Amino acid sequence: MEHVRNWLLPIILGIGWLALLPFVPDIADVPTNNVELVAAGVASVVATIALGFRRRAPLTTLVVTTAVVTVGYLATPPNGLAVLPVEMVALYSVAVRCRTVVSWRALGVLIVVQTLTSMIIYGPGLDTVFETIANLIVYGVILGGGQRRRRRLAARDRAAQQVRDLEARHLHGAATERRRLARELHDVSAHHLTSIVVTGTAAERLAATRPELVTEALSYAANTGRETLRSLHQLVAMLETGEREQSEPLNTRITGLADAFTRLGQQVVVDVTPDLTGQVADAVFGIVRESLTNTLRHAPGAAVRVLVTHADDRVDVLVENGQATGTATSGQGGQRGVAGMRDRAEAAGGTLTAGPGPDGGWRVRASLPVGTAPIVPKPGVRWQERWFADFGVLVAVIIPAIGGTAGFISDEPGLDTATISLAVLLALIPCLILLGRRDRPWTVVTGIAVAAWLWPLAIGLDWIPDPLAPSMAFGVFVPAAAVYAVAVYGRDLAVGALSGVALGASAGLAAGVMLMYIPSEDGPGFGLFIGGVIAFFLIPALVGVWAVGALARRKRQQRRDHTGETLARLVYAAEVGVHTERQRIAAGLHHSVLTRTHTMITLAEAGRLADVTAEARSALTAMRELLATLDEDGTPAPRSPAEKELS
Repeated sequence: MEHVRNWLLPIILGIGWLALLPFVPDIADVPTNNVELVAAGVASVVATIALGFRRRAPLTTLVVTTAVVTVGYLATPPNGLAVLPVEMVALYSVAVRCRTVVSWRALGVLIVVQTLTSMIIYGPGLDTVFETIANLIVYGVILGGGQRRRRRLAARDRAAQQVRDLEARHLHGAATERRRLARELHDVSAHHLTSIVVTGTAAERLAATRPELVTEALSYAANTGRETLRSLHQLVAMLETGEREQSEPLNTRITGLADAFTRLGQQVVVDVTPDLTGQVADAVFGIVRESLTNTLRHAPGAAVRVLVTHADDRVDVLVENGQATGTATSGQGGQRGVAGMRDRAEAAGGTLTAGPGPDGGWRVRASLPVGTAPIVPKPGVRWQERWFADFGVLVAVIIPAIGGTAGFISDEPGLDTATISLAVLLALIPCLILLGRRDRPWTVVTGIAVAAWLWPLAIGLDWIPDPLAPSMAFGVFVPAAAVYAVAVYGRDLAVGALSGVALGASAGLAAGVMLMYIPSEDGPGFGLFIGGVIAFFLIPALVGVWAVGALARRKRQQRRDHTGETLARLVYAAEVGVHTERQRIAAGLHHSVLTRTHTMITLAEAGRLADVTAEARSALTAMRELLATLDEDGTPAPRSPAEKELS
């Protein structure tokens, strides 16, 4: 299918152009003999065949098509329009499939080749200048469209990869959590229980000859049992403070979470302003829960502050703790806490940072958007790509503005340098204002509306001669670019339509006032009438440009929303799987290991060594059974040599 699509465009272009070629001389009104028509046809066919390789080798295709088309231009009469300009298609392919820098270099080489060709055909003069300006505009627009397509494809690929990653996380999330918990149980609790069984068994064997070992074994069993019980209680608390019902308000959920950690010895202070529910609330709760879990592991007993605030359209989260007052258990758990919190934040369209606090503690900050569907986090646009994009827009608007002004200047011999510089500056100022169109679109609109009055001011004060007044018309692409920027980057989409009305009215009125200063047989009123006519046609055109930008913005937002909803669904499904596994393990610890460990401590305090050893062995067996259920493929987890001896 891809092979058919690749060759479909060249075939259609080639056949269509060959069918149209006999009528081209009459359409262009340029006499062309049969030899020239054949040369044009051959060049067009060869160039279209080369287009078939544009996806596989875009740069080579551009070189071949440019060379063939150039030969065709030189073999046919000027302005004959007999050669199909397929180098435009090849340039678009380069923009889509090559890096930005490579695309701009290709554009520069293409412009140089076309300019030299124009000089050969027309000779040095205005025809070559206008041909070069036209090529710059057309090729610049094509390059911009291709690079936009490239960015869109890259964003789609990134979103698809995110979906695949989250699907894998959904499939393997519960298994990963089982393995992590198995490591915690085996490394901490199973080790302690094994040591109690080994110590108790040895004391029983040597009780007749060394009775003091019985007392030591009972003391060791009681102390180690309490440590084991404390570790298990912490683990169960971490497991049971998982997701609550989504319908429960955020402040209630976080308050309950803080109470659970306070019972474990943390000094938690909570200040939650927003009363949120839904996906953003789930993300905030998950970040707070993971942060508190990390403080319990790495800074036990520390003072912890949880602050959740709601400002404008964002929720800000701050969790910070001081220095630990107890012994850290950093060996428990994996090192994926911060990465997991960052994934949560980015899946909700926000950001998260974590690092040391000013007082030697730890601080986690997150900022999440609310009131909108979660969007796909996109990597920041590199400054080089943004610079090239802005440069392309400037080229597209500056060339006609400066080129048109230069044309009228050339028709007015004897102008001094100051007048020429002022005229060029008047054409250049509105173009440069466009540099801020992404960050401050409405400020740019205001600046361009004001800059439109510089021409009537200069004409009215006789700073520039009246014949240069029509140069103002060549800056019409500037307000179009500004209105499009308002539609794409502006905060309020509906209000953005007023930018077209404002710029169209300002430009029309400024043109009318400028015409009033120019002597005319029809009087000053006729100038205002012409200004009104200009505004009448310009306003609908600019509103149309705004509509195109609004449509592009809406389509882009729909793509982001769709992908964002998919990501949010997958994130939630993965969290549900992990949460379910945690609850199952917590129940298993409650019903088996915790009860037996508590009984073992009671027996140790009562001095019943044989029963202590038996109960520790039972607790260890229950732990082994639980560990076996945590193994991903269902086979028992590997046992230590001591456990093998005791089984």
